[in-house]
Amino acid sequence: MKYFYVEILFFAMLSIQLIYWAIWLIALLKVRSASTTPKSHGVSVIIAANNEIENLKHLLPLLLAQSYSTYEIIIVNDRSSDGTYDYLLTLSQQEPTLKVLTVNELPAHLNGKKYALTLGIKSAAYDQILLTDADCQPVSTNWISSFANQWNDQTSFVLGFSYYDKKPGLLNYFIRFETLLTGIQYTSAAILGKPYMGVGRNLSYSKNLFLAKKGFHGFQDLMGGDDDLFVNKYANDANTKVVLNQESVVSSKPKSSFSNFMVQKIRHLSVGKYYSSKSKIILGIFAFSWLAIWALAPVEIAMTQSLVLAGILLLVRYILMGATFYIFTNKSGAKLNLLGLILLDFMFVLYYFVTGIRTLLTKRV
Repeated sequence: MKYFYVEILFFAMLSIQLIYWAIWLIALLKVRSASTTPKSHGVSVIIAANNEIENLKHLLPLLLAQSYSTYEIIIVNDRSSDGTYDYLLTLSQQEPTLKVLTVNELPAHLNGKKYALTLGIKSAAYDQILLTDADCQPVSTNWISSFANQWNDQTSFVLGFSYYDKKPGLLNYFIRFETLLTGIQYTSAAILGKPYMGVGRNLSYSKNLFLAKKGFHGFQDLMGGDDDLFVNKYANDANTKVVLNQESVVSSKPKSSFSNFMVQKIRHLSVGKYYSSKSKIILGIFAFSWLAIWALAPVEIAMTQSLVLAGILLLVRYILMGATFYIFTNKSGAKLNLLGLILLDFMFVLYYFVTGIRTLLTKRV
């Protein structure tokens, strides 16, 4: 009898997975091409940079070559000691589009990046703020315009996607998979009117809203959350849009070691406990059901009478999963070989279990 209840639980968890993947697939199929009506309002691109001179040398020429008519670039030099200040000072004298701010000392109890971004946003000339990181690169000269064309008087947030560059090795393969999975989740949720996060590598929001809500107040001391917590608190169906096309994305440099990747993900996961209760429940059910399928699979295999049904439903899950990744990569231009989906599926379970335990045990991030 006890195995019967295990079997019921297995099929319940599998059904939940099918529902999630079906919903996300339907949401992504709703994504249409961005508006082609050109906008002329100003956009302020803001980047916080701490010892990023080499990355800035690659990024700034791409930003200065953007095809949008009215924009400024604000680089907040956050206590750099690698020559960033001299490089930016020289370039700003040649490029009137570029504005440079410098942070020499960090006030007590403030996170460095949040403080730098706050200074940049306060000095912005335009209401539409567009954020990225120094180690990112827009893949198109229409990056700014793709965000600007989504903006109107009701818009406070435009969520974009950033993928990681393809490199050799299994770690890079998994990093790109995990990043795509996160992108599928938050963009689909926003398309369905339930935005809960964005990523600071490719995110736009309103300066007026930021100032009205006192910026990062309430989580200004946390190591992280400068993007997803602000979206989680203030984004809603009426004020949020998603831009997902090959001109709107930026590429990022992935971690090259497992330890650095784990540190990054623990920092990201540690911020999740500050999400709204609704967001935590929705994300928690998805993660738990994914873990439970693999945990209960050995028992289900032993109960051969329902093995055929389980196999069919698992196949349907992989079809939905593969279709969702295919649609998302096709729209974003990201690359991922879906032939390794089962391997990635299993690796994600191990990754989420390990990072989840380590996040719970980590007192300070």
